[in-house]
Amino acid sequence: MRRIPSLDTSVRVKVYATVEPSEDPKKVELAIKNVVGHVEPKNIMVEEDFILYEFDDEKALYFIYSKIRDRQVVSAVKRLLLSNKVGSSTKLMLNRQVAYVGNVVVCEEEGESPLGPIFVEIESPNIDNVIEWLAGKVF
Repeated sequence: MRRIPSLDTSVRVKVYATVEPSEDPKKVELAIKNVVGHVEPKNIMVEEDFILYEFDDEKALYFIYSKIRDRQVVSAVKRLLLSNKVGSSTKLMLNRQVAYVGNVVVCEEEGESPLGPIFVEIESPNIDNVIEWLAGKVF
């Protein structure tokens, strides 16, 4: 198993997706759970057309951390995190169907995931440190 270094800053993570009328909300929720591994969220909001999981630490990013290294897409993820950075936050979009089967494929545009992506929003007072931790050097 990959050793994941600790992150020495506070971070909030929101993972969410819309639920299309043709979709089973339980499958969308499973895709979200697959993105965050077995980490227990601080808050869960499930509505008819929207599912949101909120976390107060970097553990929600461990699965993404490992998968982007396994798939050797760290530099692409870093580029997206930097280009999506606004103030103290950034975001990634993940292919929902791929997440459902337990893997990670990053989308550059919403249309790359036919039913819409899973959004991963990351907030931190030290967002540059979080980006470097998540998609910086490969050990």
